[in-house]
Amino acid sequence: MTTSPQPTSAAPTLRLEDAEGEEARDLARLLAARVPVAAAGLLPVERDVDEARLVAAVEAAGARVWLRPLFPSRAVAERFPDLPPLCGAADAVAAAGALRAGFEASGAPVQRLVVRVVGADAAAPRGGAASAAWSGDPDELSVWAEGEEAWRIDRRSTRVVEPGAGLLVQQAEAVADLVDRAQLALGLPVRIDWVFQDGRPKVLGVRPLTITPTFTTHRWRRLALVAADEGTVAPLAIDALDRALGADEPGPHVEAAVRRIYARPYRRREGEPARLGRSEPEPFPTASRRAGAVVGEVAPVLAAALRLERGLPARIALLDEVHVQGVDGRALLAALRDRQRLVAEALFLLDRTRIATRHTLEALEAVVGPLPRACVPALAAPRAARPRRRAVDRLERLREQVVAEQGRLVPRAQLGPEAGRAWDALRADFAALRPLGIDVTPRPIGADDATLFAALERLPRQGHRHRERARADAARRVQATARSRSVGRLRAGLAVSLTALLRRIARAKGGVAEGVASAMLRLREAAVEVGARLVDQAVLEEAEDALYLSLDELEEALRGEPGAYAARVRLRREDDLRWAAFDAPRRVGPRSG
Repeated sequence: MTTSPQPTSAAPTLRLEDAEGEEARDLARLLAARVPVAAAGLLPVERDVDEARLVAAVEAAGARVWLRPLFPSRAVAERFPDLPPLCGAADAVAAAGALRAGFEASGAPVQRLVVRVVGADAAAPRGGAASAAWSGDPDELSVWAEGEEAWRIDRRSTRVVEPGAGLLVQQAEAVADLVDRAQLALGLPVRIDWVFQDGRPKVLGVRPLTITPTFTTHRWRRLALVAADEGTVAPLAIDALDRALGADEPGPHVEAAVRRIYARPYRRREGEPARLGRSEPEPFPTASRRAGAVVGEVAPVLAAALRLERGLPARIALLDEVHVQGVDGRALLAALRDRQRLVAEALFLLDRTRIATRHTLEALEAVVGPLPRACVPALAAPRAARPRRRAVDRLERLREQVVAEQGRLVPRAQLGPEAGRAWDALRADFAALRPLGIDVTPRPIGADDATLFAALERLPRQGHRHRERARADAARRVQATARSRSVGRLRAGLAVSLTALLRRIARAKGGVAEGVASAMLRLREAAVEVGARLVDQAVLEEAEDALYLSLDELEEALRGEPGAYAARVRLRREDDLRWAAFDAPRRVGPRSG
């Protein structure tokens, strides 16, 4: 028989929204997502502990009670150990007083401290659960009862990989489901503390988790072709990346070169590349030869980028001649393959510009020595093509107009006539312009009012003009560093040439990135048409589910081959949510042993 905590009317309580700090915010998000969170009374702990309110809350909570502080920040929380369960109201008053005194001694304003009074079922276990922090495996969870050996559980199947102690199998599986739901709601790996209330495990506390990813058989590195973090990327785009980067020429390959980890693209690496940051510059004759060699290496890449940029309009027009909504299944699959082929070709060339940037930066370090840390991203960043820069300027002006009229950024329906006309004109002009990036899911910015509003919200505070100023400042710093070295004037001359070469590569990157964006729009259109036909056949639930299948899977589904396609899509979409807010690691290493 269980003793469940009861709500109290004797002690007025706060809401989680009234408390400060990351944990309070995360618990509120879990509640909003209907993740079971332990029922609790919230009380402020101010200059003096209100003993009557605290005692009433403890007595209402049941036989087993915890006092859980909600600290104003995780930095403050790390200074305090977890409190043990209380034996009664007297323990609660003493614990709250000690907590208030320690909080005040830490220098933090005590009026910002809130505690949760949490009750639990009598004789039920309590403990923690988390992602597989020891390996970083996104498909494995760890569950443990306090003081007992942990269980290892496969997230997708809820199968016990390795049994622990202190819990029944059903309890361990229920807790594993609880922590996975928490990850899904918060978009990153977490550790939770849990208790049983009303016979069910519920979240007692939550905190982010630092993981060490060592669960693969190869070394993998997160791809960064357009942005430092491309965010989550759908499987259809991962498939195109794999075809583009698996060998010296784009096309299908036997072993995956790119795979989806943490819902992001990771590329298989056979070895670690040389890192930037050499200790000293090379002798001038050696540095000069390296600079000359890199110019010869980069020239064909720049020429290929120029050919793609000049030939792209004709190739896009050729693809657009096939109206995918009006062709049969065989012709639709042919159009899908043609479009993916162009995407793969553009991605392959985008990767070549990345490599050219890397080798040019290495040659620059041979000339001047270690580059200042801020200079590397400034010199390596793509330079947006002129039409893209103009488009961003128009978006910025529209945002400024809306904010000037309304006081803040608001949707189209709330705008006055003048701002509304500007909105409608921009949306019509951007009907075929999508954001830059390597994912296939983004729609054109002008697809509808909601998409345009999201684009306005995502606009960075510092746009392309700031990036170009940072690039120019970095070039000046590099040249000043070169002049401070031996034979400084000669080194500075080489530095000028190499930074100019980096600017040319940056412009080429911007042009190729536009090619990727245009080709991705066409790939998306064909894939969504395939998805619409699969919806009609009750194979998929939504047309855009097709973006979460590979090209081979789409072909198999359209040919009528059996497969749990809708289930695959649901799992992959969940992965997007589960890892959306995760600061994914740059590298995933092989497992030891």
